[in-house]
Amino acid sequence: MAWRKNIGIFPWHQNQQLRFLKSGKAFFEELLGLIQNAKESITIQVYIFAPDETGEKIKSALVAAAKRGVQISLNLDAFGCDSFPKNWIRELKENNIELAFFSKLKFAFKIPLGMRLHHKIFIFDEKTALLGGINISNNYSHWGPQTTWLDFGILVQGNTVLDLLHICLKTQNSWQLLSKKEKKKLKYQTEEGEIRTRVLQNHWLKAKFGISRQYRQKIRLAKKEILILASYFVPSPALKRILKNAAKRGVNVRLVLGGMSDVGIAKNASTYFYLDLLKSGVQILEWQPSVMHAKIAFVDDSWMTIGSYNLNYLSDFGSMECNLEINNSNYQKICIDEVNELLINNAKPIDKNEFERSGNFLTRIRNFIAYQLFHLSLKFLFFLQRQSDKKK
Repeated sequence: MAWRKNIGIFPWHQNQQLRFLKSGKAFFEELLGLIQNAKESITIQVYIFAPDETGEKIKSALVAAAKRGVQISLNLDAFGCDSFPKNWIRELKENNIELAFFSKLKFAFKIPLGMRLHHKIFIFDEKTALLGGINISNNYSHWGPQTTWLDFGILVQGNTVLDLLHICLKTQNSWQLLSKKEKKKLKYQTEEGEIRTRVLQNHWLKAKFGISRQYRQKIRLAKKEILILASYFVPSPALKRILKNAAKRGVNVRLVLGGMSDVGIAKNASTYFYLDLLKSGVQILEWQPSVMHAKIAFVDDSWMTIGSYNLNYLSDFGSMECNLEINNSNYQKICIDEVNELLINNAKPIDKNEFERSGNFLTRIRNFIAYQLFHLSLKFLFFLQRQSDKKK
């Protein structure tokens, strides 16, 4: 099992229950309640901690927790949290909250260098964790004025939490080994439960590619059904090929992508793939009410994954990602039924013939250029990250 952990696939653990949470009220009331009820420690690693109503509520709850003696470690991505207020930094540090910004080095024109910390991990008292694709921002909560983006998170307890804590501690220490004090926090216990879970990790610089490996393997082995909700979907040629092959061998393949995007070029780059996938039998649906930020997949009736990983070059090679892999048919049915209920009235199927008729030469050229620019920009960022890490 050690070699699998070394490539970013942690051991299986047994769980009695998990909670599947949607962005908005369900997720953020759970998050706020966990902060308010924490007794000993809180560990948070997140890409975006926005200075808005949502950020203010979570920051205030963390300060209140620190004042009652809870030890808090907050690790934020320097690029994603570029606008984090200086007065918030002072307030957090004055209340003994450990605050760090991951990979602060920048190139000309403030282009960020180094791997990006794309985790969305929240750990409480080393016993309970929230994991998913949800950042701390009005975009994902019910407290701001805008329509909530679609995303999901999951609440987990037990030994799986300790694997998430292990990743957080290793992230804080960079290339250093864990201290004796840190290792003592990882007290694994015997567990019983019907739901199997394990942590998957992507960190290219440390040769960890557990998430991308499991995605591809499960798609290749799929027999009946694949349902993927994917924001910023710009697949590699290999991933596109195995999705097409799955559809051609009779697997019901559904891709749910965003009808709108906060990154316009990403939407056009994704559309570039539509016709090729549709011709192979892949079904494409577009989420209509809001931006879709979800990163979740279901294969057949007993495998699902949820987390921060996007199906694009940056998540494979330029970001640190963390997902949860779940294996239980009964629990998967609960989750997929909830997702399908959302899709019935809110996702528009893309008809192959209509899409082909509506696309003109200029549209195809635009989408092709968008794909090339998006792909090249990710490669450029990856090059800068490699140069930065060579200097460390």
